[in-house]
Amino acid sequence: MKENLRARALTLRPFDMDDVEALHAIFSDPLTHTIGDGPFTDIEQTRSWIKNRAQRRKEHGVVWYAVRLPTGDLIGNCGLFIGRTGAEPELGFEIAHAHQGHGYATSAGTAVVAEAHRAGFPVVWATARPHNHASLAALGRSGFQRHHIENDGKGRLIYLLHQ
Repeated sequence: MKENLRARALTLRPFDMDDVEALHAIFSDPLTHTIGDGPFTDIEQTRSWIKNRAQRRKEHGVVWYAVRLPTGDLIGNCGLFIGRTGAEPELGFEIAHAHQGHGYATSAGTAVVAEAHRAGFPVVWATARPHNHASLAALGRSGFQRHHIENDGKGRLIYLLHQ
């Protein structure tokens, strides 16, 4: 996948360690980071997350991008990971609470999915909880279709497919 993408007014590029503090502000915000085990409590968690994404890029060729405004401000993240859906990548995104509602998740997600298809991934998955209406709407606007629902131990999880 390409290292740098443009999406509307956004710039997307892989994370590096210079992004740790800005990304940690997003990951430690309980209004923004509502996935997984909840907000990060230690900046070392964010450092580890960035290292993990760099390793997955080397292993699988998928990229997780820092999402930036034209000002250079980091407002979120968007990218692909391999794991829950077998060898087919899954899209994930997170936009800082203060910047939600402006179409940034849709714009970044659409750009990442288009790049995934260009890079040879014919299928891209996404998942969202039924109560996460904003993410489900962004995924729908990005061209995802509902595929099935599973229970992962934390509740119902909707699987969506883009091909």
